[in-house]
Amino acid sequence: MKKRLTLILSCVLSIVLLSSCDDGDIYDKEVVYDVSGRTAKLTGHLVGLSHWPTSHYIALAGFVKDNDYAVISKIVPSTSEDVDLVLSNIPDSVESVELCVLSRLRKRIYTLVSKSGDAIATTDTIRLESEGDVSMFNIIQQHTFNTTCVNCHGGSNFAGAGLYLTEGKSYSSMVGHPSSKLPEFNIVESGDAANSVLHKVLRTDLSKSWRYDHTSEIVSYDVLNLIDSWISNGAYEN
Repeated sequence: MKKRLTLILSCVLSIVLLSSCDDGDIYDKEVVYDVSGRTAKLTGHLVGLSHWPTSHYIALAGFVKDNDYAVISKIVPSTSEDVDLVLSNIPDSVESVELCVLSRLRKRIYTLVSKSGDAIATTDTIRLESEGDVSMFNIIQQHTFNTTCVNCHGGSNFAGAGLYLTEGKSYSSMVGHPSSKLPEFNIVESGDAANSVLHKVLRTDLSKSWRYDHTSEIVSYDVLNLIDSWISNGAYEN
């Protein structure tokens, strides 16, 4: 009886092993992963990332046409100046890939580097390169003061109210510096946007009685919020 049971068990084991051998090719079947979409790769040397607040940040992002809100994004980390950042699974609907300034809601405020059209439509890997100072103050300098304010404040050898907003002079002219119009207040009071003259002239009708109403210069609330955020978070130069 013992021998017979052993024989039966041996037969069953043989059948199982033979069946496994017949289906041996299951280990060779291809495993398919979902890798749909394109990839963007940002490389370069960026300084000034460490003092960006949580309300705004530098990011690699993808946008669809006529929409300022990123459909996909990745924050550029502040831990290293040598950047090697990959943004994966970019949808086919994305028409531009940018290194940009985003708000907390992923709304684009400034574009720093951009690729669009055939440059991203004909490749699976979109490559962007960027070098330089991306500190909060320098971004505001390059994209707001230089484009909007210097015409009256130092760009043509004239500085309204003695305030120079040209590169190399703007920071020391504002931060901790009393206003010629309101000497009891600094133009920029570090950590206190509401008591900074820069905030007052851009946000209120304070300057209507002056030579020029400044509220007409910067009408984007996103830019105004960025400037206030820079002041409130320490008004760092770099």
